[in-house]
Amino acid sequence: MNIALIGLGSMGYNLAKNMVSKNYQVNAFEKNMLIVENIKNDNIQNLYLLNSIQDLVDKTPSPRIIMLSLPADKIDKCINDLIDHLNPTDIIADLGNSLYLKSMEREKLLSRFNISFLGIGVSGGPRGAKNGPAIMAGGCEHAWANVKHIFEDIAAKYDDQKACCFFGSPGSGHFIKLVHNGIEYALMEGLAEISNILMQAYNMNNDEKANAFKTILQTNSSSFLLRITSEIINAKNNNNQYFVDEVDNLIEQNGTGIWTINAALELGVSIPSIYEAVSTRYLSKNFYSNSKEINEEKNQYDEGFDHREIPLEQIIFFNFACSIYQGLNLINESNNWDFFNYKMEDVFKAWSAGCILQGNYLDLISKKFKSSKILNFEFFFNLIKENCSNKLQSIRKFNSKAIELGIPCPVLSSNLAYYDLIFSKHEIGETIQLQRSFFGLHPLKDKNNTNKINPYWTKL
Repeated sequence: MNIALIGLGSMGYNLAKNMVSKNYQVNAFEKNMLIVENIKNDNIQNLYLLNSIQDLVDKTPSPRIIMLSLPADKIDKCINDLIDHLNPTDIIADLGNSLYLKSMEREKLLSRFNISFLGIGVSGGPRGAKNGPAIMAGGCEHAWANVKHIFEDIAAKYDDQKACCFFGSPGSGHFIKLVHNGIEYALMEGLAEISNILMQAYNMNNDEKANAFKTILQTNSSSFLLRITSEIINAKNNNNQYFVDEVDNLIEQNGTGIWTINAALELGVSIPSIYEAVSTRYLSKNFYSNSKEINEEKNQYDEGFDHREIPLEQIIFFNFACSIYQGLNLINESNNWDFFNYKMEDVFKAWSAGCILQGNYLDLISKKFKSSKILNFEFFFNLIKENCSNKLQSIRKFNSKAIELGIPCPVLSSNLAYYDLIFSKHEIGETIQLQRSFFGLHPLKDKNNTNKINPYWTKL
């Protein structure tokens, strides 16, 4: 296949550099002339810049794959501009953050013109794009067979295994990337909350927090996100000021988190920590705007406290495991749709390297799944039991300390609530069922789901 690439932003350009480093020739088009001039100055061999989409098509003979590295809202127009110029042997591959439903629509449209379509999620950011990303593909199986060598060549590698997987039906690759991004939100928020609690409840400065995180990089709780967090929380600018004290607190997002929530709602799957992480991003525009100093007395630190006594490794593992299990469970339940058929080992393969979720904790979960072959709540319970001691008492104490002092920890709290709702005895469901019955006369059944229950209030 001859390779054409449309879009040379940070992701597209670094993917191009990755491909040419593997001895592929790439013809590319970018309409932003400032970007084009900067790329020309780099003088990258085997990367040829063309002046228009028409020129790109003319200079890239069939059979060809045209890769689109564009914002999600630019994909449809680009496809419409391409359709009349392509042949039935050609392939369009969307490498952006697209909604899986849009990928399904695009495949259906292009099939009417006998043009193959691939929707490919790419994780790892610009550095991953250049050095080896994680690749999650879906779409035309015949098209993938013709081009998979390209993506396998540029993908990250873990234990001689490529972090590159084809999941089958149209939309399937972008759905995996969508869930990946939702989990990513939760893991990032969880680490930010832990860092904040260490500072406000345990009087740890930025250097102490960074060092504490770095000690965990050699454990089963290690991850890419933990490594970068340990680096950025005590990073300073040229004026010796911490970036964390300088940067704006408004959290930006690209919208994939809300897509994850919508999919979970449609499937009836609980993903509370992912929801809380997305919700916090929306709420961040109001941070400090209505500050009432509700936690004025939070700086009451324990006398003689040694922060090395905090079971930080277990706290991080518990929150990572809860958040990622929610995402994995969402993928598992999506197999109830007739257009997806995921194998969990393929998900672990795609996320094994190159992506934002990679890490020792995920390797451990993957190995446990390989031995059990079943992803369910029993799997989840045993995972926590084997890696978090003392019935989570130290983790509960860490969260309780934050709540007592008015330190926000929505993701950490939702993970504990998620775990407790599943594995502890309570009467929440029974009480709510009776409430619904009283005001709405909704029917009730017994715990065996066999006999009807008719309380006195059902007789009007």
